[in-house]
Order: sequence, then C-alpha cells, then structure tokens
Amino acid sequence: MIELKDSYNRKHDYLRISLTDRCNLNCIYCNPNGKLTYTEKSDLLTFEEIERTVDIFTSLGVNKIRLTGGEPLARKNINDLFVRLNEIKKRKPFELAITTNGLLLEDKIEELKDSGLERVNISLDSLNPYSFARITGSDELITVLKSINKAVQLGIKVKLNTVVIKGINDSELLEFCKFSIDNGINVRFIEFMPFSNNGWNNEKFIRTDEMLELIRSKYTLEKLPDTNSPAVDYQISGTNGKISFINSISDHFCSTCNRLRITPNGMLKLCLFSSQDKMLNLKRLISEIDDNVSIAAIISEYLQLKDYEHPSLENLISMNNNNMIQIGG
Repeated sequence: MIELKDSYNRKHDYLRISLTDRCNLNCIYCNPNGKLTYTEKSDLLTFEEIERTVDIFTSLGVNKIRLTGGEPLARKNINDLFVRLNEIKKRKPFELAITTNGLLLEDKIEELKDSGLERVNISLDSLNPYSFARITGSDELITVLKSINKAVQLGIKVKLNTVVIKGINDSELLEFCKFSIDNGINVRFIEFMPFSNNGWNNEKFIRTDEMLELIRSKYTLEKLPDTNSPAVDYQISGTNGKISFINSISDHFCSTCNRLRITPNGMLKLCLFSSQDKMLNLKRLISEIDDNVSIAAIISEYLQLKDYEHPSLENLISMNNNNMIQIGG
C-alpha cells in the first residue's frame, strides 16, 4: 500500500477539500477591499471528481475529510455530495466534517447528518450584533446562533472558529469563554493571518500569549494533553468550557502538520500558503488517468516536496501584498 508520508516521515491522514471560493459573507479579514476573483463554476471540481478524489485519498490512509470554502453549503445540491461520500465511508471509514459560517446550516444539517456528517466547525467572530455586522457585512448573527443550537441538539460535534483581530473583537475574548462554559462548546481562537491581500499588519495582530494573559485575568485554565492538531487546548477549570488557540503566526505548527488541501478548481496544496506554481493539478490527473493507483503514486511522490516550515512572517506579508496567497482550501 502506498503511504502518504513526506520526506520528514510525517504521515498525512487529513484532507481538506474546498468546494467553492465564494461566500455569502464578506468578512474584513478575507476580502476587505472587495477585490477577490473567484473560480468559474465550470472550473470547479464536480461532485463526481470529488467522489473519486476521496476514494483515492482514503485508499492512501486518509481518515478525516473536511469540506470547506468559501462557504461550502453554498454549493447547489450539497447533500448529493454527502450521499456519495457516505457510500465510500461504508467501505473505508473516515470522519466527515465541514467548516461553515452557519448561515445556511440550520435548514440543511439534519439531512446532512443523515448522509454522514459527523463534525461541524462554525466560524463566529463576534457575539455582538453590531460587531458581527462590522466584521461580516451581515446582520445574521441570530441565524448563526440558531445553527449552533440545532447542531448541538442533533448531537453533532461542534467547534467555533474565532479569528481575533486587535481593536475589532479582542474585547470579546471573555464573552466567548462564557459562551463556551454556558454551551459546552470548544471555542478556538485563531491568530489573524496574512492572505489574499487582506490588509494584515502588526497593529491588527494579537498574539496567543496576549490572549491568554487577558483570559487568565478572570479564568483559571488547565492545559490539556497535546493532540495531532494545530490547536493548543485548555479546559476552563471547574466548568465544561474548553478553549483552544491556533498560533499560526506566533508559534506555527508546521513541523507536525498532517494536512493536505485541495482548492475549488482541483489543485492539491501541500500548505495553506502554497503558491500556484507549487500545486499539483489533481483535476487534470483525474481527467487524464483512469487508474487510481497511478494517481496515488503521483500524489505520494509530490508529497516529498513538502517543506518542514512555512515562509517567514516577512515573506508571508510580501506574498500577501502581492496577492500570491489565495483563499479556498
């Protein structure tokens, strides 16, 4: 069996597939200038191509598939894809998850659960309606909260993803901790990253250690054992609350990375920050090669090019300013 191990002997068993780079929100850390260009619908991976892709990667030992965007639930007939992937799960079990902003989730989640959905990460950057609208360009906070409640009621594992930006929502850290305690939901605080010309600068950046200092002014935290995850987890002592930190900038987790990413147009990325010229055209391989084993061998060979660390912060900022880093995946 071909294994997905890179030249540093890291086993890769987690695949993120971006279904679209379009979104029904316009968050300030994704598209502050409203100048993003999007993949044409005709260039998106079809559900048939995604199904075959998942079949190949699960044969290579991938045991977790996460569907992302943009907003993945914006893809038409999304449940048809879940039905296809659920058939693969019956033969080769894997965890099927999705990352969503929650706007379209409430009406779809029951059907998606019946079709194999097990875990949901919901992006929520503010619990204040005014701040939520400022960040996302939408006044639909209540819609997102309803989706969170529905997912919890259905017994689906839920995590919240909160991108923390200084002067925008860092004042809500303690409120999010209380939300975690009240609802028993893991809230993950994510350092603001530079990508897609999103206006990143030091004045907007707050480090994880700064967040921890503020939170510890009110709560006692117990560090939890490390897992094969980019997040550093803490239990809020004496409660069911759990918070995590993803230190993408201040203390990146590249050395233990086990993730691969596929863009909406079928380009395989070894890193979130991969430039276009370092991606593998998986969509073309699928269209030109009938044998899945041959494609698997090409993917395995390509994985040997993966770096041990991502570019320096200075290089990331330069890439960001030159619009070399794209969202999606």
